Amino acid sequence: MLSQKMQIQVIADRLARLPITNISKSMLDKPWAICWEAIEVAEVGQESQNLVRVLEDHPERNKILEQIFATEPGQTKEFPSLEELSKTLKPIEWILDSWLPRGMLTVLGAAPGVGKSFLGMDLVWRITSGKNNFDGRLINTHSEMPSVIYVDAEAIPQVINERAIAYKIDRRRLYLMFPESGESIDFSEDKYRYQLIEMVANIKPELVIIDSLSSIHSRGQNNVEDVRELLRFLSSLAQSFDIGLLLVHHIRKPGGGQDMQAYNLSMSDLSGSGHISAMARVIWGLHIIQTESEPNPNGPRRLKMLKTNFGAYEDSLGFEFVARGDSAVIKWLEKSPEDYHAPTKLDKCKEWLLKNLEDGEKKPAEIVESGAEEGFSRAMIYQARQELEGSIENTDGKNSPKNRWRLR
Repeated sequence: MLSQKMQIQVIADRLARLPITNISKSMLDKPWAICWEAIEVAEVGQESQNLVRVLEDHPERNKILEQIFATEPGQTKEFPSLEELSKTLKPIEWILDSWLPRGMLTVLGAAPGVGKSFLGMDLVWRITSGKNNFDGRLINTHSEMPSVIYVDAEAIPQVINERAIAYKIDRRRLYLMFPESGESIDFSEDKYRYQLIEMVANIKPELVIIDSLSSIHSRGQNNVEDVRELLRFLSSLAQSFDIGLLLVHHIRKPGGGQDMQAYNLSMSDLSGSGHISAMARVIWGLHIIQTESEPNPNGPRRLKMLKTNFGAYEDSLGFEFVARGDSAVIKWLEKSPEDYHAPTKLDKCKEWLLKNLEDGEKKPAEIVESGAEEGFSRAMIYQARQELEGSIENTDGKNSPKNRWRLR
């Protein structure tokens, strides 16, 4: 198997009577096999004339001959090794260590109303003010006066302005891109692509936030060719200007009547073509954590890493909203809160056992008898006792008739 370019090179080499190894006529397609044979049977010095004669009636004669005669004999394509490439490769740089790389595409996926735009505004504040990022590591900026471009595809600059005020952001460093009156931002159109390129070239931001993918492309997000072309543009923009690019994205509606906002995401939950997740180097998932028996839309949020091409996955982060003025800001938590789980019968037994011992030490047999009235078997009570080893102790050896259980 040879590429067309390789086959043309073989014919040019054979025409010049250069030695050819490891290649035979059977490896060539038409018309290159015909050319090989014409040169093979020609007398020395008559190779070109015989080639022209054999191709005389071929419908693409001139094109074939032009390709052959334009190819310099003896040419071989060189492919650099990784070691050679590494001499010109830039090291990976991060705006937020492990979370937000420069020169590459990062995707944030979440359901509507979870807080994607608030998270974006939190990033704007941290980048423009030089504050630490969510988990205490430093923001890495190139400029002494770092700025951010926010592509407001939903055209609600008043809301963004209120949030910027709540965060006390230096609004001189936040630039909005929004559509012309009566239009929508559409990056399938050159004029909006050029507008963004010109903004990035002149402002030189650290980060571009695009909110959201479903709002910036009139051709939708399901056709792989359309999506590939759009993401190639965004990735090239990030790479050319060495900036971070965060693309806000929506998720599919989960089945089974599950709450979208509290749905624990995976990469397959991102809506649209799978090429979106393939092109992104890092993907974040954001959802509400249900910490009580009933869902609470004001509950804490979990930000987790759904994908990274750079090694180990970072631990999930948690935040909650704190009211400020007419808006709200994000307060990051020391650790991500745990999901609510309905108590099992064993959980209820452990709770009962601890409460039962608040009155003082008791014989195990007495506790078992009392527990039976509550519907707890002897085996379950002893299992609860074992799991509560750090909270309950024996007064004597566990086989001693004098032994009692008591709270530590």
